[in-house]
Amino acid sequence: MKTNKLYAPEMHWENITLFPGTAEAKVLRDDGPGKAKTMLVRFHPGEAVKPHTHVATVQHYVIEGEYESEGSVYGAGTYRRLPEHTDVGCISTQNGVTILMIYDPV
Repeated sequence: MKTNKLYAPEMHWENITLFPGTAEAKVLRDDGPGKAKTMLVRFHPGEAVKPHTHVATVQHYVIEGEYESEGSVYGAGTYRRLPEHTDVGCISTQNGVTILMIYDPV
């Protein structure tokens, strides 16, 4: 098995269109379409993601800042698991947020 080593602070943030909204990401792992993906995702103050549905399970771990979704606030240190086929409401942030997102394989 091949191991990978990345130093995220040296990676550049890239605009992504993976979901309906504006965000930047540093992709840490991408095993290809329909397979596992791990990335750091950053939303700037005032940005939001429109309601959407996940095909596979997605995990969120809030590294810094906070976001709001469906009446709950998810701050730094919060873990959230969204099972496959979950309808996700709007995700918004007033002051910005950085999230570790892990997409499980389909």
